[in-house]
Parts: sequence; structure tokens; C-alpha cells
Amino acid sequence: MNEQENTVKQYEEEEGLPELAQVAMRVVIDAGDAKIAAEQALKKLHAFDFTGAEELMEQAFAQLQKAHDAQTEVIQNEAAGTRYENSFIFNHAQDTMMAAMTQCSLTREIIELYKILYREIHKDKA
Repeated sequence: MNEQENTVKQYEEEEGLPELAQVAMRVVIDAGDAKIAAEQALKKLHAFDFTGAEELMEQAFAQLQKAHDAQTEVIQNEAAGTRYENSFIFNHAQDTMMAAMTQCSLTREIIELYKILYREIHKDKA
């Protein structure tokens, strides 16, 4: 459990964080972790460590899936009749997740471009 998760868990226990806010915090944490993994993947890519970059992107997409699953549960509950008040924190969570999804998708494309360029640059040397 990282520091963010500890903070959320402590707040939930002390303050009785509402269900929607709990889900929102989970989405923010998981999406944030995905963004961090994508940033680390780019750093691996700078050293042409394709394997390391791809492993980090697997982690990033796994974190995104967790965030997406949490968000989907809320949406399905609402579709089934559960009513939630408009929540700034949930809106922020969705925005954070979309930004992370974009960053991860672009990072994946950049990795593929690096691979193509690397092969082209080194094909005469092989």
C-alpha cells in the first residue's frame, strides 16, 4: 500500500468517506499510478530499454483497468437506479482517468515509433 492509499484508508476510517468519494479516490490513485508507470516507461525508452518500457506499460494498463472497473461500477449502479449527488471529486477522478488513458495510449505509440526508428537506424549494422 503506497502513501496515497494509506491516506485515503485513514480518511475513510476516521471520517466515513461517502461511497462515491471512496470510488473517486480509488480511481484517482489507480489512474495516477498508471501515469507514473507511463512516465517511467518513457525514461526506460530513452535508454532504448524496450523490455523495461513494455513491462511498465503493462503495469500502467493494469492500473487503468482497475480505475476503469471502479468507475464502471458507479455508472452501472446509477443505470440500475442508484442516485448519486453531483460530485466534484468524482468528476475530477474521471478527468484524471481520461488524462491517464491518453498518456498511456500515446506512450504505447511512442514506444512503437522508437522500435521502428531503432530497427531502421541499426539494420545496416546487423
